[in-house]
Amino acid sequence: MNLAARLHRPEILAAWLIGGVLALDVALLAWRGSSIAAAAFASNIAVALVMIALALGYRHLGRAAEIATTLIACSFFILFSNAGAVLNNLLIAPGSATIDPLLFRADAMLGFDWRAFAIALSDYPALCRVLSWTYQSSLVQMAVVLIWLGFTGARVNLHRFLLVGMISSCVTMAFWALAPSFGPAPFVELPAEVDARIGRVVDAGYGARLLDLAANGAPPVIGQEHLMGLIAFPSMHTVMALMTTLFARRTRLFWPMVLVNLLMAPAILLQGGHHLVDVFGGTALFFAVHALVSRIVPHEKSALAQASADMKALPLPA
Repeated sequence: MNLAARLHRPEILAAWLIGGVLALDVALLAWRGSSIAAAAFASNIAVALVMIALALGYRHLGRAAEIATTLIACSFFILFSNAGAVLNNLLIAPGSATIDPLLFRADAMLGFDWRAFAIALSDYPALCRVLSWTYQSSLVQMAVVLIWLGFTGARVNLHRFLLVGMISSCVTMAFWALAPSFGPAPFVELPAEVDARIGRVVDAGYGARLLDLAANGAPPVIGQEHLMGLIAFPSMHTVMALMTTLFARRTRLFWPMVLVNLLMAPAILLQGGHHLVDVFGGTALFFAVHALVSRIVPHEKSALAQASADMKALPLPA
């Protein structure tokens, strides 16, 4: 079976992106002298490959187009997420300086003080717990929207959703490789009683691991325990919140996503330990990539109209 012939054009582009990230992983693993704990990734890769095999089987038989498209998207999401998480650890060179001082100054110009913000919210521990759940719901939201779009036959939006996430991640990683940032967590110390009331996801211990990565580079063996969020600017959590909300428009998921993601901005700042400008950066990135992907993956009616216009423009035989 010709694999490329069974994939749609946006899926082929997504496959190239995954291949590019995997190629960088291999090259940087050799350069940094690191390795991967293969057993830690084996189950994820196996699940993704089974999904691809099932999807291609459905397409070969000409059956269950929605299921096939959903399975392809889910498998690519799994493969890209794992490959990208490994790449995050490999991109930062030992002894790297971060741009966090610049980001702190940018926040100050906007009148935002992360430490004061965190202390103020610590007076509301129940709200802090809700923000923690909200922050950690991003991947679940992504999976729910992806499956909904696939099973309801919204193929164009599903392909756009997949590519916006992948391209935004690639841009974020490329920027981070040149100008790494970790957010306030490694640099701002909170009183112990304040930290206890907040119950931060990105806490002081998390921050210490980030600083160790900056000082020493990638660990000798990269396992699942190293696949933590690393990048502060631009904020991929912001990109994901906008993705799940805006791609859920005109579906039953829209208002639930709106309600959850209204809390995402303060959750990103508090529980994710982000600068305020990280959120602005993530917002700008989302809309720029969304505009690009909308041109790469046009609506089916637009594509048909363009194809019809191209046919009419062809010279008629004499």
